[in-house]
Amino acid sequence: MKVMIVEDEILVRLGLRKAIPWSSLGMELVCEAQDGDEAYELFKRHLPDIVLVDIELPKMDGLQFIRFAKGRRADSRFVVLTCHQDMKYMREAIQLQVNDFILKSTLDMDELCAILRSLSLDVARDREAAEKAGLAGQAVATGQAELASAAASNSSDSAERAFYGEPGTPNPTGEAFLEALPEEAHKLRKRLSESLESLRFAAARQQLGELTAELRRQPRAHPHVVKNMMTEFLFRSWSACEELLAGRQAADHRLVDRIYAAARLEEAADLLARELERLEGSLALTNSAEDKEKVVALIKQYIKTHLDREVTLQEIAGAFYINSSYLSRLFKEVSRVSFTEFVLYEKTELAIVMMKNGKSLTEISERLGYLNLSSFTRMFKKVRGVSPSKYSER
Repeated sequence: MKVMIVEDEILVRLGLRKAIPWSSLGMELVCEAQDGDEAYELFKRHLPDIVLVDIELPKMDGLQFIRFAKGRRADSRFVVLTCHQDMKYMREAIQLQVNDFILKSTLDMDELCAILRSLSLDVARDREAAEKAGLAGQAVATGQAELASAAASNSSDSAERAFYGEPGTPNPTGEAFLEALPEEAHKLRKRLSESLESLRFAAARQQLGELTAELRRQPRAHPHVVKNMMTEFLFRSWSACEELLAGRQAADHRLVDRIYAAARLEEAADLLARELERLEGSLALTNSAEDKEKVVALIKQYIKTHLDREVTLQEIAGAFYINSSYLSRLFKEVSRVSFTEFVLYEKTELAIVMMKNGKSLTEISERLGYLNLSSFTRMFKKVRGVSPSKYSER
């Protein structure tokens, strides 16, 4: 089940990407877009089953995007995420027959997951009905049509074998191509994905070479499985680089079409390898003070929105696809304070605001994620030099 996210706010996209258990829902996040124009181009390429889309988007608003997208695939499901409570937007969304409408301010992940499960079942039921209708149509097909189908099958088999560099003739052994990756290739795919997510592009290119060699072994995956995997790597790498590159090196989505059009395995792998090399070079240019400040500003914003619990360096590193050791050094270089010092200071800042608003210390400690009042008091005194009760007397 293919899902797409259309959202211009980076942190919202990150939150959805990380918080939704895609695999356990039987779903794959195939692409993300940050404006309406990009969303429509990606929609045409991937034709996702379900789309999570914001209303207010640059270049083309979410409702207009839905209108165009439905013209390309009428049975896609759309869930609108928005800050608006204006009935005008709701009426227009209803007229477009969107499947659900959720306010960001009251967004609950359990509720969203329930909506996704329900929509997934709807899509599955529609597919089953379409398959039954297709089988009924096949039952009345003529013998001539069957002959034409067999000829087309031979032609298709020829192209599939040519993908692996074999002669372009029908498979004499009748050996079928796999509709999933062989086990060893699947392991290499996982390692390569991990390298991309941690921005280790040199290692990723080496692993891509190993994976390409493994894909040549029997039994072989169907070429469309291989091409899907290659484009998955593309989107993983673009997504991992997104915050660091800050839009300066935009993803070239035409590359997706070129990979799907590749007639040979080496051609598809080479296209991906060259893109990884380009991204590696682009990341090398992100060492300016301005780029570093942008990254740290995003991290600080993330911290401030998660003060109600413990926020760890490892969590932030995972959310932003940055090595934790590098993140620690980068944060201190830009902020002049350590990551931990900043988190604790921000907790005390929020605590002071809550004290001024008449909240009890017990309420405040619970709000900030502390198990007991004494732990909160020790933290506050360590940061501010006095206990919270003494501070409130000032």
